[in-house]
Amino acid sequence: MGGTWLLWFIPLLPLFGAAACGLIHFATLAARKHDANAKGPSGLAPVVACAAILGSLLLSIAAFKQLAGLAADARVIESAVWPWIHVGSLQLDISLVVDPLSAVMLMVVTGVGFLIHVYSAGYMKGDPGYAKFFAFLNLFVFSMLMLVLSSSLIGLFVGWEGVGLCSYLLIGFWYEKGWPAEAGQKAFIFNRVGDASFLIGSFILIKLFGTLDLSDINTAVASVSADPANAWWLTIAALCLFGGCTGKSAQIPLFTWLPDAMAGPTPVSALIHAATMVTAGVYLVVRMNPVFAFDPTVLTVIGTIGALTALVGGTSAIFQRDIKKVLAYSTVSQLGYMFLGLGSGAFAAAIFHLVTHAFFKGLLFLGAGSVIHGMHDEQDMHKMGGLRRHMPKTFVTFMAGAAALSGLPLLSGFFSKDEILAHTFAHGGFYFVLWGIGIVTAAVTAYYTWRMVALTFFGKERFDHHHVHPHESPALMWVPLAVLAVLSVLGGALGLPPVFHVVHVLEHWLEPVTAPGHALLAANGTHELSHAMEWALLGLGAAIALGFAHFGFRTYVKGVEQDESVQRNRPALADFLVGAWKIDAQYYAKIVYPSKLVAFVTAVIVDQFAIDGLVNGAGGLATATGNRLKLLVDGSLKSYALWIGAGAVLLALLWMFV
Repeated sequence: MGGTWLLWFIPLLPLFGAAACGLIHFATLAARKHDANAKGPSGLAPVVACAAILGSLLLSIAAFKQLAGLAADARVIESAVWPWIHVGSLQLDISLVVDPLSAVMLMVVTGVGFLIHVYSAGYMKGDPGYAKFFAFLNLFVFSMLMLVLSSSLIGLFVGWEGVGLCSYLLIGFWYEKGWPAEAGQKAFIFNRVGDASFLIGSFILIKLFGTLDLSDINTAVASVSADPANAWWLTIAALCLFGGCTGKSAQIPLFTWLPDAMAGPTPVSALIHAATMVTAGVYLVVRMNPVFAFDPTVLTVIGTIGALTALVGGTSAIFQRDIKKVLAYSTVSQLGYMFLGLGSGAFAAAIFHLVTHAFFKGLLFLGAGSVIHGMHDEQDMHKMGGLRRHMPKTFVTFMAGAAALSGLPLLSGFFSKDEILAHTFAHGGFYFVLWGIGIVTAAVTAYYTWRMVALTFFGKERFDHHHVHPHESPALMWVPLAVLAVLSVLGGALGLPPVFHVVHVLEHWLEPVTAPGHALLAANGTHELSHAMEWALLGLGAAIALGFAHFGFRTYVKGVEQDESVQRNRPALADFLVGAWKIDAQYYAKIVYPSKLVAFVTAVIVDQFAIDGLVNGAGGLATATGNRLKLLVDGSLKSYALWIGAGAVLLALLWMFV
């Protein structure tokens, strides 16, 4: 890149953009002091923010090209090292590294992030916090870039915490409404729980390796784990790090914050769900794959949690009425697929699904935003219907995203999802159960996706024509949809299966990063499928996707009668699934409400009555005693002499008998 110091500009450009947009916001507020309706310089914010992300994208492309020109075993570009903490043998340095894995993540974060920024310029136009929104958006991208570029866990953790903070700011962006602020707090708290686990794992790694440099840790795993005591602690560290992933990437048990994150503006949902925050956990496991792969038990835990999360998320989307809630639970489910792939040792397949998911889920969220924009902020699919006639561009692009999500043959989601399922099947044993869960989830995914399409774009128009006038979104919003639609259709070319007799582009590209983990897995035996079995699994996946997509579409193309029937005949089932298996309700019943009760009792009874009562009572007693004694002082000389004499007698008695 003409100098490795240029790597720093990839994350710093969005940081500078965030600072500039922040200044624009303050200038706008100053202008509104004189005129409440003044726009000030807020119109500059999207230009500055988009330019910053575009600059990062261009630098990322340049780094990618330079990396591709190097030999496969030498594909590493490292920035200058910034010494941070040197205490004894502990040395914590911060530097940036571009290797095959971080290069892929750079393209996803800056590429999809740029499209979301452009879309936001149209979607958020007219919002009072226009410039502030772009400041937060740029800061979000900066944090994610620091996360994927850092060469050490300490730098990665800075980005890790940064995306958590930005999610809080953006989810609660419309805090005046009340519930978005609560959703932001919920996301922040759930992520803090996961982050505590992450920190414990990091401390254990410092103890075992004496460093937090990711490359040094990955290289030393085999030698350190040779000692049984160290191996046990390394397993604990890996599980603790995965605990952090369950918070950031919304896995059981810390997934319930993600559906509530829909309280933020729709572009925020797209950025969180597609390009940034929720992919951080997947990235961490692949980045540190030797740490997780050395003990098969750790991968089994990861795969099991992933499979269960996929099932819970998928089934929870079936009867949702809010179009964004359907996509939110879908994201939970698809992240579960990624962790199922990681648990199967299919690190490249998990990244492949991460990439394709960024394309089609970003498209679907932005498409949902276009629908909401055209429907004057309506999100209830029961109040939509027939919108393909009013929003043709949104409809066509949304269909492409839906086809990819549901895994229809030859689209990106078909190849990435089926590769994960094939790797899971190849493991055999307990993994057959996980594969079965994945297959059921695939069927559910196709069903709820085409239910969403049918309720939104087909059937009778169920909205109030007197108050709602659906319309197509402006070019600033539908052009990013078109780009993502193309990527959703063609993205599967990055990972065509071996039976097609072509190179798996992404797997080959990531091999230098995933090789250490694969070497550790090979020690426990390899798992390969015959071409005949691969064709059979591909055929099964295609049949399930097509069959359940048709079933979901045919069931709902005529309207909402099926939902009404289920609510009428099986209300308990509907409530159970809409409530995400009542997991969040249990959290509130068993943790949140009791904690609030304890806090109330502590604040009112213990603090105000007991502690404050004791302190204030002592002061009141002293004051009352002083007031009583004050009455005895009448100002006469005889009284003073009497008190002095009494005091002298008392002192004499004390001296004699004590």
